[in-house]
Amino acid sequence: MQDTIRVALIQPKPYPSLDDPRNIGHAMQLLERCRGERLDVICFPEYFPYQGERELAGAARQHKAYIIAGLVEAEGEKLYNTATLFDRAGRLLGRQRKRNVSVLEREQLGISAGDGVFRAFATDFGKIGIPVCIDFWGQPEAGKQLAEQGVDVVFNISLFPVLRGHWKVGVLTRAFDNFFAVAGVNTADYNALFGEKRIHHHGGGSFVIYPPKMLDKQDFRRWIKSLNDIEDWVRVKLDGLEQVHFVEIHLGTVRRFREDFRNRFGFRQY
Repeated sequence: MQDTIRVALIQPKPYPSLDDPRNIGHAMQLLERCRGERLDVICFPEYFPYQGERELAGAARQHKAYIIAGLVEAEGEKLYNTATLFDRAGRLLGRQRKRNVSVLEREQLGISAGDGVFRAFATDFGKIGIPVCIDFWGQPEAGKQLAEQGVDVVFNISLFPVLRGHWKVGVLTRAFDNFFAVAGVNTADYNALFGEKRIHHHGGGSFVIYPPKMLDKQDFRRWIKSLNDIEDWVRVKLDGLEQVHFVEIHLGTVRRFREDFRNRFGFRQY
């Protein structure tokens, strides 16, 4: 397993209607910025590009990277808001359906709630979780389930008409609870269209959060004793504009010191 992974956070400015097929082409344009970057994971936000599995699978093969995208899955007569994961060969590795579906999603998009089971997905660099938006930062259950399965890094794809400020605070709490690394990916700031209704999405603020890199037990003990806050866990925070941002996420410390961290604070062992 790799100690460090290289990730692309793609923070797009979508077309106003979430299901606009032009968002697929826009996603492909943004992926062009990833060419030659030797990435492990490329992550889009919630509901982007909404559709386009064939195109995304081809892009995963081309870039030889895992791709996480916000797609709507149809099963029978039901629609689900999912984080969909493709592997480096372009194969569909799995989907995570959103459990806590908003009134707007139900009434305007016809989205049904997922089953509330949060799954770990095995990659060539370790296990990841891909809970959607408020499922991760709003309640502790997703984090607990993923920690039980040995996940090292969570990709939390999101879309925010409101509560963007709560997002980072909630994710910091989940990261501290479970000694996770977390990448949170939002859209850029834009005006969305739901039928005849326009809603401003307070976009931007995508981030990467993980514990400080520590080399040995003494380093870990010194860090514990000096712990006054965990703001230094926030390694990257983007502004509100459309962008593709490349970042390294160090997973070695997460793996090396998670059990010591839980034991020191008396957290329940998984």
